[in-house]
Amino acid sequence: METLEIEATETTPEIKFDFSNHSFLFGGESYPEHSDEFYRPILESIQQYSQNDSKEPATFVFKLTYFNSSSARVLMKLFELIDEMGENREINIEWHYHEEDDTMEEFGEDFSDDIENANFKLMSYSDD
Repeated sequence: METLEIEATETTPEIKFDFSNHSFLFGGESYPEHSDEFYRPILESIQQYSQNDSKEPATFVFKLTYFNSSSARVLMKLFELIDEMGENREINIEWHYHEEDDTMEEFGEDFSDDIENANFKLMSYSDD
């Protein structure tokens, strides 16, 4: 599969999927007017990736600073898909949040509660 890169906009996150290195990044803010439309090709590419027989560990990194409720709904679908992949291979999820952002920390905790087959790590960072 070819690398998928989508530059961040004011309302959409940066997306970098390096399928050959099994590395996936979501960064920035997510509140697109039509989140289903924005995330459809992203979810489709993850679904396609999940169907390969590779046993290589995959890492999903989330460095989101804000997302709206419609993006949260899509993220829940995404985490379900990622968790299903964890039934057959090692999956690592890194949820990055600013040390002073309790809301993003709580979202990470909530998402991690539903993950059964992947390693979910909450990672705080500071401005330093």
